[in-house]
Amino acid sequence: MYKMAFIFPGQGSQYVGMGQAWHSAYPIARELFEMANDALGFDLKKICFEGSTQILRKTEIAQPAILTVSLIAYRIILQEVEIVQPVLAGHSLGEISALCAAEAISFADAVKLVHARGKYMQEAVPEGRGLMYAVVGLSSEQVKEICREISLNIGTVVPSNYNASKQTVISGVKGAVEEAAISMKHAGAQVIPLKVSAPFHSPLMEPALAPFREFLGGLTLHPLQHPVVSNVTGNFYKSEQDIIPLLTDQLMNPVLWTACMNRMATLPVQAFIDTGPRETLGPLLKEHFPEAKVYATDSIHSTMQDCLDNLRGDSERSHLRSTGNLMDKCLSIAVCTKNHNSNADEYQRNVIGPYKMIQRMKEEITVSGKEPTLEQTEKVLHLLRTILKGKKLPADELKLRLEQAINETGMPGYFKDC
Repeated sequence: MYKMAFIFPGQGSQYVGMGQAWHSAYPIARELFEMANDALGFDLKKICFEGSTQILRKTEIAQPAILTVSLIAYRIILQEVEIVQPVLAGHSLGEISALCAAEAISFADAVKLVHARGKYMQEAVPEGRGLMYAVVGLSSEQVKEICREISLNIGTVVPSNYNASKQTVISGVKGAVEEAAISMKHAGAQVIPLKVSAPFHSPLMEPALAPFREFLGGLTLHPLQHPVVSNVTGNFYKSEQDIIPLLTDQLMNPVLWTACMNRMATLPVQAFIDTGPRETLGPLLKEHFPEAKVYATDSIHSTMQDCLDNLRGDSERSHLRSTGNLMDKCLSIAVCTKNHNSNADEYQRNVIGPYKMIQRMKEEITVSGKEPTLEQTEKVLHLLRTILKGKKLPADELKLRLEQAINETGMPGYFKDC
């Protein structure tokens, strides 16, 4: 059982062959590729495995391809490692992957949505008329100022992704972006063209807003089962009612990725998982938070199997810590809960006896250094239940105390019936 933050990549992470190894190894990958093919009415799997880079780069193809591979990675991890309380965020397109992972949008609807999104975005600006560049080495304020000057004199260019303290993406009309890139080079920046076919997250996307909003409004949206951070606000979605306005606004507004990372970092997660094709977001996170533990499902340094092995190892260590914490919490609750039983014999038998048993179990586990078994962990909770009953606690308060012990030690996935 493990608390994890999943981060889903945006466009530009696609490559020919992505997801192929997972398709061979995991039935869920084959299932999701088939579902994507059925939803789209064409063979997305074949394009991912055998298509040309030029075709896969097209926005209406790249977006459903990346979403599909990202959700495959997410579902594989859920099947292989016990997860509790996942936190989700995605960069641009990846935000829709995150909402799908949170079960707010069905997979079939999400695939169709991003395919339509890609078409609307491409139609807003014909291919070849817009550009996007990553700018490394300048502050966001420096980038803003250069964009402002170029926009006044040549054409639209704006900051479109705030990815890190010294990495900002610019987007706009081809000539203006190229001129801004020259100015930023002169200011000491490194500029890198992105593998996208339209100037996303800029005012040039305005023609895409109405058809995208209409398409999104035709989908059935569901309550979010896990928290998702919005690119537009840098904060969590409050409900599924936020989905239409926030995803629509995202088309023309910059991705506040640094704000998203800052928000996720306030939560007690044990690792961040770069979930999808290529490792694109993990390095940004490490730059922002060097101490963060970050794994990738698909990179030159890490395969899905490496990621799963790391997570399983962390999960075992986490379980050991959580169980120790659970014993401490049970002992604390036992002491702090008011007694309503005046029968001394019952109190000795049902309160003092079980309390000493928990103490002995904790000592034995601490001395042995071994991982507690599930049976031992369950026994601690049942002993706490006996103690609370022995103190004649009302049923509703007893349930509340048990839930407190489980939730505050990060173990709700184990004991849903307690």
